[in-house]
Amino acid sequence: MDNGTRQLSFPLRGEWPAADVVALRDVDVVGVGGLRRHQLEELQKTKKIILQTHENKIPSSVLSIYQAELLRTLQWLRPFKVEEGTSFDFVQEQKNLFDKIFPLTKQGLGFTANKLRDSYLEDMEWSSWLLQDHWRYFVGYLRQKFPDRMDLMELAHWEWVLAWLEIQPFDVGALEFGLVVINPSLQVVSLSQDNPVLKRDKGMYAFVYSDDRGTVVERSLDVYEAQIIDLLQEDRKYTPEQLVQAALLSDEITPRLSPEEWQKKFLSLQADAILICVSG
Repeated sequence: MDNGTRQLSFPLRGEWPAADVVALRDVDVVGVGGLRRHQLEELQKTKKIILQTHENKIPSSVLSIYQAELLRTLQWLRPFKVEEGTSFDFVQEQKNLFDKIFPLTKQGLGFTANKLRDSYLEDMEWSSWLLQDHWRYFVGYLRQKFPDRMDLMELAHWEWVLAWLEIQPFDVGALEFGLVVINPSLQVVSLSQDNPVLKRDKGMYAFVYSDDRGTVVERSLDVYEAQIIDLLQEDRKYTPEQLVQAALLSDEITPRLSPEEWQKKFLSLQADAILICVSG
C-alpha cells in the first residue's frame, strides 16, 4: 500500500504482508493465543506493528474483560504505536468472516447459505470483542435449522474447530513431572458417515494446537486411542506406565492389545501433541 501499512486479513492461511509496517485491529488480535499468537510473534520479528483500537465498538457486557485483555496483549505484542482505528461495517465484516471460516459449509448449503448467514447475524447478539468469535454458536444454529442434515453439521463443526483453534489461548498450567495430561486444546470431531467434501472416512478425528510446531495438528483416532483419552479425562493422574496398565485393565475392545501395543498407541498420541508428558 502507498502508506506503507497493510491491514491483515485473518485467517492468514499462508498470507504474509510485504510492507514493513503492519496495522492490526484489536478485534482481530486482543487476547488471542494458539496459532494466531504464533503468527503475530513471527510477524513482530520483522515488522513494525500498529495496533488500532475500537473500544467504542465493543459490547458493554464484555468491555471490562476487553480492557484487561488489551493490557495483557500490549505486553507481548509490543506495538510501536497504538492508535484509534477507523470505524468498520460490522455486518459486512461478519459476512466476510463467514466465507473464510465456513467455505465448504457455504458450498454445501448452496442458495440458502447467504439467507442462513444473514438470519444468524440478525438473531445473535455480538457478545465478544473478537470478530471471529461471533460464529461460535453457528454449528448449533445450523442444527436447529437443518436437524436432518448431519453431513452439513459435521462439516460446519469441522470448519469451526479449525477457526476456534486458530485464536484461542490454551493454558497447560503447571505440569507435574512424570504425569500425562491431555493437551488442553484438544477438540474431537466425529464423522457419522464418510464425508466426500472433507475427503475423510467415517470416524473420530482429533485436533490440537501444537505449540512446538506452531500449527494445528489433525489426526484420526482409533478406538484404542480414544480409550486412552477417556482414561485421562477421569479424575485421576497417571504416569505413562500407569496409563498403559489402566488401559490394559479396562480394555473391553477386541482384538485385545498387548502392553507393547498400548505403549505404541500412547507414544503416537504423544508424538502428535495430543498427550503431554514432562519427563527426564
